Amino acid sequence: MKRRQRAAVWGWKQGLAIWMTRFKRPFSRVVMGLRPSLPWQPLGFASLEEYAQWLPHHVRWVPDPLGGVVDFFPSLGYMAWQLFTKGEFEDDCDGLAFFSAANVEPFCDRPEDRYLVTVLINPFEMGLANAAHVMLFFKHQGKWRVISNQSLFDQRWDTFLDALTGNPYVGGRTVLWTVIQDLRFRNLWKGKPGEEDSRPAFLK
Repeated sequence: MKRRQRAAVWGWKQGLAIWMTRFKRPFSRVVMGLRPSLPWQPLGFASLEEYAQWLPHHVRWVPDPLGGVVDFFPSLGYMAWQLFTKGEFEDDCDGLAFFSAANVEPFCDRPEDRYLVTVLINPFEMGLANAAHVMLFFKHQGKWRVISNQSLFDQRWDTFLDALTGNPYVGGRTVLWTVIQDLRFRNLWKGKPGEEDSRPAFLK
């Protein structure tokens, strides 16, 4: 990259990192307090494969306000309200990841093996609109699986890092930075992923 491109990418990455790790969680709490809500009821699927077939027909990706500049996580209650009133759930990638996290719990090796993973990829490679993306990572039958928006990827990975760098969305591109959060939106790890990074053992 040229010097100006490197500077632009650095500034973009730093700004998003600060927003996602410090301000997004409290902002989401405020926004969801103003939105309609209903009690969340598990949808009840017989298998992960059944959920994967249902998903593309009942969720829809839409950009957050200002093209994703204003970004927040939804609540379970708001997701339930959308399903009840519209028959489908629509949100940006982070909301769709959280929606799937609520539905795949019965198929996870452990309930806690569900993570909201944000990746930042060079916007000069992906385009600015696609360079920041949130996916759901979870462990199923001893393998890491990944859901991106409405799609459960077919691949199964032995390690978290393989899933992170080898999933079809990343497509082998360099991940500049990632943040891994639990379903309470707490930051479990953040940084540039690699073999020698400081991820905790359960994310290896």
